Amino acid sequence: MKAAIFYKKLFESLNRKDIIIKKYKLHYKNGDFDFLKISSKNIRPKDKIIMLCAGSHGEEISGPLTILKYGNEIIDYARENGLKVIIYPLINPSGFESRVRYNVDRDEGEAGNNDFVRYELKNGKIVDDLRGGNSFKKWYWSSDKKFKIKLPRETQLLHRLLKKDPLSQVVAAIDLHQDCITKTKISAAYHYAYGELGIYNHIIEKLQKILPIFKNRNIGAGYDGDALKSDKNGFIVRHDGSWPDLMYRVGTKYCITVETTGKTPLNLAYQVNLIWIFGIIDIIKTKNQ
Repeated sequence: MKAAIFYKKLFESLNRKDIIIKKYKLHYKNGDFDFLKISSKNIRPKDKIIMLCAGSHGEEISGPLTILKYGNEIIDYARENGLKVIIYPLINPSGFESRVRYNVDRDEGEAGNNDFVRYELKNGKIVDDLRGGNSFKKWYWSSDKKFKIKLPRETQLLHRLLKKDPLSQVVAAIDLHQDCITKTKISAAYHYAYGELGIYNHIIEKLQKILPIFKNRNIGAGYDGDALKSDKNGFIVRHDGSWPDLMYRVGTKYCITVETTGKTPLNLAYQVNLIWIFGIIDIIKTKNQ
């Protein structure tokens, strides 16, 4: 699907008065693309926000298509439960259109395009990934000028937009992915998360009713032999400098990366994404976060 067609359908679907859709431009050597941000109108200083991102990797289409097909239901459910939304529905439009992992210029930067954090270790070394650990001296945005890190254009833009967003009001950050790298022939789900994982048990129960979960399994997912093992519920805790990792560092309580295998039929991937989104909204309501 062309990115322009995706956006046209999204505009037609989200024909409502309680949101604002802003359009930005991405200029590449090999073409120009629009970049959209969807947000609730009139976000006040005390409002709680759920933030969604999708499509950072171009071949991972289930996240953007979930928002296209179910965006109204997601916004309605958030509103009914007292939440505002900020949605970045297609982070990498040129990759989405070309069905390639990175952008139309094949620019993956220094650490991929999901690159948002740098960690200073106690010995002064700067890294982008703590692997399974959580020990460091200080963290920084990877766009901090002191590092002079080369970021892809879509990542640069998202950094600029996020720095203007009311991040202190974001109570949940959900990144919709689709693992097309890990070699498997089965439909399955797993998840990256931080903090208290037991709070998601009821979500795991729902997921298990529709497809298997990768439990106690080494999952490579492009880490070049540096895989981490998922736990008994399919969770991986990895501070890898990604967008959810950034959101966790700025204080967001619920930070999840949703993964389904590339062999998972789209209709099941949509269901997994929605179970997570609606389930986390339910948790926020229950906990009155």
